[in-house]
Amino acid sequence: TSMALANALGANVQNVFLALAVPWFIQSWFIAHGPFPMPVQNLFIAVLECVITLMPVLIIYIAFGFSMPRWSGWVYLLTYVAYVICALGQQTTGCSTWPFGC
Repeated sequence: TSMALANALGANVQNVFLALAVPWFIQSWFIAHGPFPMPVQNLFIAVLECVITLMPVLIIYIAFGFSMPRWSGWVYLLTYVAYVICALGQQTTGCSTWPFGC
């Protein structure tokens, strides 16, 4: 389990540095030749969605003695499906608080 966690965390850290830092560097250095405005609206909703999708992982991990029971994979899969449905609904309707109304 420790190798799996290290692999997941290492891969995510690498993705953050490569998938986010490199495009920002290219945009600011070669295209915009300096800083560029990045409009960010409704950031609280996006952070809240991340926290809500992380909660089942933390609750199950702590409640079961820092181990993951076999059935927890289904919980994570259903959480991911719910997240994808909400993300698609927000993109198609243009409402950042979908399905709770605008």
